Amino acid sequence: MMTRSLFDLARKMTPEKVSREFRDFSGAHAYTAARRLMDETFADFPDVDHSFVREFQTAGFSARVFELALFAALREQGKELDRTSPAPDFLTIGDTPVAIEATTTNPPQGETADDEDIAAAVRRLIPDDMEEAQAEFTMQIGKALRRKLEHRDAQGHAYWEKPHVEGVPFVIAVQSFHNPSALIHTVSSLATYLYGIRDIATRDSHGSLVLNSQVVTEHRHKHKTIPSGLFAQPEAEHLAAVIFTNSATVSKFSRMGTERGYGPEDVAMARVGLAYDPDPNASVAVPFGYVIGDYGPQDHETFSEGFHVLHNPWTRTPVAAGALDGFTEHRLQPDGRTLTTIRHPDYYLSRTWILQGEDGGNPVQTARRRVQQYLAGPEGAR
Repeated sequence: MMTRSLFDLARKMTPEKVSREFRDFSGAHAYTAARRLMDETFADFPDVDHSFVREFQTAGFSARVFELALFAALREQGKELDRTSPAPDFLTIGDTPVAIEATTTNPPQGETADDEDIAAAVRRLIPDDMEEAQAEFTMQIGKALRRKLEHRDAQGHAYWEKPHVEGVPFVIAVQSFHNPSALIHTVSSLATYLYGIRDIATRDSHGSLVLNSQVVTEHRHKHKTIPSGLFAQPEAEHLAAVIFTNSATVSKFSRMGTERGYGPEDVAMARVGLAYDPDPNASVAVPFGYVIGDYGPQDHETFSEGFHVLHNPWTRTPVAAGALDGFTEHRLQPDGRTLTTIRHPDYYLSRTWILQGEDGGNPVQTARRRVQQYLAGPEGAR
């Protein structure tokens, strides 16, 4: 059987029709490892409606990367998938089935990432106005989730009403791509919108960290307002949970492909950023940095890393215990104010540096030096 490739142009597709994202990525030497791992993953991906490659090569590039990473994460957890129907996107089967529909926040219609290459987009990771960006993120996430909750097929069925899904917990998986800095937002921002509460950190007389829960009733962005606490709204009664990540990107495939030796020898990668601090009195994340490959086999990155499941306590059909236990899980306690987390290996935020050797230089040594500089600088000193 002929091996499928994501990088062979789809039928009737001409080079002029592909997106700049796809064109830059498919032609870059630095992304060799990512392309090989994507093709390796896609070889087992059941493309039920035969639209995946076309969307990957055009306006749906980031959304399809997210979907491919989600598929790989479910597969590495040993989930058996029923993909005989095109919707929802994934249906795990067995003792604890789950139906998962994937979606993304996207740029306004007519706007794409084509105005700048991938590297330029990465440089614009930090928004100029964080408060405004936060408000936009919540509004965009809310719109994406509600779009799926309101969707009906030609027979008038919602996702959870389809014959093969009836009685199975329905979950929406989401990642944000509405602008180049959208990936900076973390699961805590989404939790505030879904549960209608946020933690306010203070210190007691002994200097210990105290978290007080504050009720949030609405979210505003420019002239728009939406109610907070989506999970408690009537339209979400069939929504069992939301899966969220900000790391199912080209960078994940690049790092994991490099770990497996798929990349060229003149390319090295480093990962830097902020990690969760397990100290109960910690109020800020801990800087981290490492060169891809500078660790033992037990420390390899997984596809599941970075995925979070936020469970809906008011749903009619909850996700069974253990159904998605390969992801970090968040549950609201009966008091309605406390959110508990079962945490898996994860990073709060990260960036991937790609270094290419020039004039005979050693890119790995250069990467190690840059990581040391990063950790010794303001980020690592705090």
